[in-house]
Amino acid sequence: MIKLTDAQLDTLRDLERKHAGQTIDFINISRAQSLTELGLAIRQPSGWRISDSGLALLAQVGPASPSASDKVASSLRKFPHEGKQG
Repeated sequence: MIKLTDAQLDTLRDLERKHAGQTIDFINISRAQSLTELGLAIRQPSGWRISDSGLALLAQVGPASPSASDKVASSLRKFPHEGKQG
């Protein structure tokens, strides 16, 4: 299996979300270029897209685990009384 940095994997997941029709903010060009060199992304006139190889790799890797910022955001959504007893 191809070894990707966390940043490359995040970019590949962004391309997967774009492929699924979701809206994404932007794609980091240097990361997308590195994914293209690995055959995991394709550059088209309309922008970057994930390749079949990229989709297959993500199927092997599995879904992303929640990041630390997601965990912090989740904890901030709690009301002050949540988690307290009595």
